[in-house]
Amino acid sequence: MRVPLQTAELDIMGFLVPWSMLIWTCGFIIAWAVAVLMERRGWTRYVWHLPLFFIAMVVFFSCMLGWFFAP
Repeated sequence: MRVPLQTAELDIMGFLVPWSMLIWTCGFIIAWAVAVLMERRGWTRYVWHLPLFFIAMVVFFSCMLGWFFAP
């Protein structure tokens, strides 16, 4: 399911926002939710370096969202 965008910018209340900024923000929020879920379940004890793992999750989720919503 690919949803193509017409332009590289989105018009949000008269302010042009790059679509990649929204994709990275959504990727950050999803990664944060996953990290909170992992912390509550106790799964973060198996992660060697949590901040590095968090950045990797942000990049992964942002790439997956960008793949689906690429302009």
